[in-house]
Amino acid sequence: MRKKTRHLRKGRFILAIFAVVMLIFPADFIRRSVFRYMDLYSSGHAVVKVQGRADKKNIAKINVNEPENSSDEKYNSMFSETAIDESQLFSGSLVKVDSDTPYISTEMTQTVDLIYYRNDYYTLINETDSVILNADAAEALNLMMADYYDSTGHTNFLVYGTTNTYTGEGSYCPKAFPESVTGNTIDLAVNVGSTVLTYDGCDDEKWIVDNCYKYGYIVRFPSGKSQITSNAFCPWHLRYVGKVHSAVMNELNCCLEEYLELLKKYTYDHPLTYNLNGTMYIIYSVQSTGQTTTAQVPAMSEYSISGNNTDGFIITSLKF
Repeated sequence: MRKKTRHLRKGRFILAIFAVVMLIFPADFIRRSVFRYMDLYSSGHAVVKVQGRADKKNIAKINVNEPENSSDEKYNSMFSETAIDESQLFSGSLVKVDSDTPYISTEMTQTVDLIYYRNDYYTLINETDSVILNADAAEALNLMMADYYDSTGHTNFLVYGTTNTYTGEGSYCPKAFPESVTGNTIDLAVNVGSTVLTYDGCDDEKWIVDNCYKYGYIVRFPSGKSQITSNAFCPWHLRYVGKVHSAVMNELNCCLEEYLELLKKYTYDHPLTYNLNGTMYIIYSVQSTGQTTTAQVPAMSEYSISGNNTDGFIITSLKF
């Protein structure tokens, strides 16, 4: 009898140990998860999934409070003052050009002629007249059309215009936009058999609308934003703004007008930070003060300055 009693007690002891172990692992997992998210929020960041993926390489951090060390002398020492001339207000990839804010700048960035620069994955409406596009926008266009071919097997897009688009009777792009003079836009049409059609953003060709942000382009007048842009959905008119800006705009579902207004909230000591494919960027605005604006710019990192064509500048840099 005593043997049997000892055997039962031993079995209960093993079961008790097993139950404790099973409770410890979930509790520890919950504890670590809670503390990880507490750390993220205590640092003043909100975590946002990018492109539907949750891996570390594609996590965006958009500031909701002051960034870490923004008030420290070490942080401030990473910036230096520079003078921005008023003329820069009217140039850059983020200028907003419309009937109320015309394009003032007469100086374009480096441009190329698509007659000589385009690849074999799209055509031009006219292979004899020059089709001028800013060099960065042209390179992005070539990459985008090559990937479109890889994805769909089609080479049926044609560039109908860049700086000048025919919009008269029989035009495939029925409206002209003032911003085309910047050299940062492309107007597209589609070859279907032997027929050229206006690009409506549907079918296999919808790939461009869905993916252009990966190459630095936006649909300038997206669906659902007509009350803000004063233009209906216009899939055939793309605008180059640069990869990091197009990614943020896609993430936040912003049109250009909304994005420029949003950026006014961010300053050099409270920048918008964004992780694009493992590279961290900072983006912030500087209010124009007239003929010369003194601004804090990164002293140890490359940066770019774009005007917004009205009242301020947007500075974009790698995070240091």
